[in-house]
Amino acid sequence: MKVIGIDPGLAKTGFAVVEPLQKGGRVCHSGNINTNPGHSLEERLSTIYHELSSVLRRWSPDLMALEDVFVAKQFPMAALQLGEVRGVIRLTAKNMGIPISEIKPTEMKSALTGSGRASKEQIKRVVRRILHIEDTIKSDHISDAMALALTGLTRKGVFRW
Repeated sequence: MKVIGIDPGLAKTGFAVVEPLQKGGRVCHSGNINTNPGHSLEERLSTIYHELSSVLRRWSPDLMALEDVFVAKQFPMAALQLGEVRGVIRLTAKNMGIPISEIKPTEMKSALTGSGRASKEQIKRVVRRILHIEDTIKSDHISDAMALALTGLTRKGVFRW
């Protein structure tokens, strides 16, 4: 079983395709889908759709673990943009026949560290240990996507660490 974790964002959408091993797991592919802030919203959403479609076609994950919405009340425009990004991601998964499991950031942090208030650095350390990653993880979006994928595998009962 393979799960793709998705940390949605308009500027950067982090993703990671993860599969379980007997001990720990393995990252098949990870990265960021970057959009150009100088482009229109439609062009940026199109970039996310096409690049994510390509990743899904290549890796055929069995499940998408999508981070649930988290937006501060003082940034309503960010909430609207994130909603549009999440809509494109959900549509992409639907078009590819991939079921979605939404995961709250606090649930993911708690599942990995025992605390729903864990820092980004704590998440990175745990993800590196579980997935046997020796190099540094390039961005918080990618490490969050890896953590979401691990949480998705755990929810399915396929993976325990």
